[in-house]
Amino acid sequence: MIWEKTEAFVVRSIMEQNWQLFLSFICFNFAYLISNFSLVCYLLCAAGLTLLISAFFNTLSITCKGRGVLVTGCDTGFGHELAKKLHSCGFTVFAGCLDGRSNGAIRLKRLGDESGRLHVIAIDVTSQEDVDKALCYVEENLPEHGLWGLVNNAGQSSSLGFLEWTPMKIYEKVMAVNVFGVFRVTNAFLPLIRKSQGRIVNVSSILARTLFPFSGSYTITKSVIDAYTTILRLEMKRFNVKVVVVEPGNFMTATNFSTCNGQGGFAFNSRRMWDQLDEKIQNDYGKNSLERQICIAEKLVEISEGEPSYVVNAMASGILRLYPKNRYFIASLSDKIMACSIQYLPLCISDLLVSGIESHTIPIAILHYVKYLVLVPSFVILLLLAAVLRTISV
Repeated sequence: MIWEKTEAFVVRSIMEQNWQLFLSFICFNFAYLISNFSLVCYLLCAAGLTLLISAFFNTLSITCKGRGVLVTGCDTGFGHELAKKLHSCGFTVFAGCLDGRSNGAIRLKRLGDESGRLHVIAIDVTSQEDVDKALCYVEENLPEHGLWGLVNNAGQSSSLGFLEWTPMKIYEKVMAVNVFGVFRVTNAFLPLIRKSQGRIVNVSSILARTLFPFSGSYTITKSVIDAYTTILRLEMKRFNVKVVVVEPGNFMTATNFSTCNGQGGFAFNSRRMWDQLDEKIQNDYGKNSLERQICIAEKLVEISEGEPSYVVNAMASGILRLYPKNRYFIASLSDKIMACSIQYLPLCISDLLVSGIESHTIPIAILHYVKYLVLVPSFVILLLLAAVLRTISV
């Protein structure tokens, strides 16, 4: 029971990125254990206090009333939940939906009819005409303090397949939404954001860190958004506009990934892509490579996080907080360990790791338990260190 509560506290701290509270707790405990060593004790107390102050500043929020926020991709998923959350906080929300008659759009319209602070806008981010119409509508219905936030949430998944298999029309389709759609909407609404000295929140992905094969067309777009957000953040500093990136981890279940690529889902589309390949390419790769990758994707869906509220809360924090973080990496501990391993280990090691997963030498299901490789040794080391310090102090 104690271990389960400890694990839940650590995992919640990681998912919600409450590192300051967790580390300050450790600093104060160590300061108590070595209270006989005054200098070290004072240093630990100072570190703990600094972390607590930092955590406090991270909780400060702006006044929501009279401020507008535009969120794209509100038909379903994260965008739909974010629109409802921001509306409940008191913002005037402009919810951009691809289909103004979708079930999600209808539900949001009902909320808007009740409060008058939620406006549903039919907007296709790949259409400059739609974006211009949305801009005119927002300008005509701005609340007292103008447009405070823009959340570029609209996204397009793509059929899974190796880069050589992927036809250009798929690259063009996913880039049109995930990259050029973000550019188009941001450029259109940036003057309003600059005027209010507000916020821009872009949505990247853990895939921008891991760069796994078979998801190349989608991963490329998220890597572009990651770089775009960093550059835009630096450019907007002179206008006191904060630009934030949110990186969701493995939330395939929450985003209905297994069925979001059309009839039959990602497996159906990947096999259809395979059937359209030249016979020579099929012979070079072999159908086993296709089935192995589909099996990996299915396992990832099984072990994915089912609760989207962590991502929605991070998006909301980027808009709400007086001092938002530049980056919100919202993933389980196992996902973070895997991503950091692939990102920071020498290429020869990370390539072996990815190759092992591809060849099923390393079972994909084991990724769910990677967190214990860090949690258990860390917990044991902390206990041993506490015992040693206590013994020394006595």
